Amino acid sequence: MAKPGKTIDAHILWTPDYCKHCSTCITICPVKNLEFRDDEMTSLGKCTQCLLCTKYCPDFAIEVEPKEK
Repeated sequence: MAKPGKTIDAHILWTPDYCKHCSTCITICPVKNLEFRDDEMTSLGKCTQCLLCTKYCPDFAIEVEPKEK
């Protein structure tokens, strides 16, 4: 069973065991919200919940809660 992810933002869950540090999520983020610090994913608190990081992560390591309509 996989270990649970880490909440890095009010809307973002990151699962370190799945992440291979490819930085796709960091590159794709239009507001440059994500970065690695000491091998850990961190959020800069600017997430707009666009879901691009979730959509393009090849390892399903990052999940963003969708905006409520």
